Amino acid sequence: TGLPDSSFSGTISFAACADVVGLPAQLRLGPSDGGLARVDNLRATTTTVLRLRAEHDGAALHANPAWVSATPPYRIYWGDMHVHSRLSNCQQWACKSPDFAYTYARLVSRLDFCAVADHLRGIAAEPDRWQILQNLVRRHNDPGAFIAFLAFESSHRTGMGGDNNAYYLNDDAPYFWCDRPDMHGTQPAVPVEDLWRFLRASGSPFFTVPHHTVRDGKYRHFDTDTYDPEAEPLFEVYSAWGSSERQNSGYPLSGGNTDAAAYLTDALRLGCRFGVIASSDDHTTQPGGCDTRNWGSAWGPQAAQGYPHMGLAAVRAPDLSRRSLFTALCQRRCYATTWPRSLLALDCNGLEEGQARTVSATDPQRHQRQLRVIFSADQRGPARVVLMRNGVELVRQQLPYDRDESRIDEVTFTDNDDLETIAIRHARHHPAPFVVYYVRIEGPGRHSQWSSPLWLDLM
Repeated sequence: TGLPDSSFSGTISFAACADVVGLPAQLRLGPSDGGLARVDNLRATTTTVLRLRAEHDGAALHANPAWVSATPPYRIYWGDMHVHSRLSNCQQWACKSPDFAYTYARLVSRLDFCAVADHLRGIAAEPDRWQILQNLVRRHNDPGAFIAFLAFESSHRTGMGGDNNAYYLNDDAPYFWCDRPDMHGTQPAVPVEDLWRFLRASGSPFFTVPHHTVRDGKYRHFDTDTYDPEAEPLFEVYSAWGSSERQNSGYPLSGGNTDAAAYLTDALRLGCRFGVIASSDDHTTQPGGCDTRNWGSAWGPQAAQGYPHMGLAAVRAPDLSRRSLFTALCQRRCYATTWPRSLLALDCNGLEEGQARTVSATDPQRHQRQLRVIFSADQRGPARVVLMRNGVELVRQQLPYDRDESRIDEVTFTDNDDLETIAIRHARHHPAPFVVYYVRIEGPGRHSQWSSPLWLDLM
């Protein structure tokens, strides 16, 4: 049922951790604790990666990894930005109330932020539904503890922009709807440009995120003019339905795929500048969960393609406030995982993922670049680090099974190819020459992580 277990009663024994001062040897929880206990005055003695370990009744337990810094430039916050409730009017046998979604995200999955992004056709079905969602966002938003976003999903058929989620900074913004026949159904013949015009006219800061861009009937062809770098800074690379990263991935998308230029790799080659997140697109209204059950229907995702892992977004932000998270997402300071709350960073000679840098003709990076990947393993087992360049796999490195998952893994790749020879030129959405990198971590248990890309622009 998730954590915390309010009925838990027993003793948890902590493994010795030389890098932490103040950790008790044991912690006793009783019925009155509600499954929660607080340990104050813990202090790390080194700047490293920490993962506390414990044991209860013979079962090994471990905490999420934490990067330790004397003066951290940011914190890492975890959330699910794509959850459906019964207000979506789909999978009604499994969906629950939007209030349940925010409560589950905060108290069961222990997420830092969440967005219920219901389908517009469901929101528009009854006149009070949008106000219900607005009121719940206001009620559940608790800066410093939990952030709720106001959002909706807008679907557009093939040639019109595909599936997109819209997110607002404010909680009093309107939802998009065109009172005309072509707005109805699951594949409305309404251009996504109409959505962007509406959002800009709303006066509220927003961004949109394309997802499932290769789904048959609603795919997003990036080799067209349908792209707005200001409106859509992010790409949802994975959900429980599968991945739109690339063709022949380990997570084929349920609902059909396409040979068109509709994948993340296509978008990057064509000059789109997307950061990446993952979300659940969960229709059981359990954000941050790991659904190993069938929904009770042959059309549930577990039966359709067997991905019990509900994607999560990691955001690097200075504090847990809606504005701070919103700004970080717009600036692509984020990465994606299938489910583990693991650590990941990509660096290219000081340039971090999500960023772009102009490389002059005399810059040594013109001829050689060091790309450093640092990440934590979710569990013991083999892992592969794959460096992608210009949407194509450049190199991969296999890591051994018996590495210590309590520490950080670090892999450095050297790219000796001259930027002049490998740069993409005359791309539809960024004509000036550039090179784009990102990494994918293929871990044990069919878990994966994706960094946001970084870009080198040539003068």
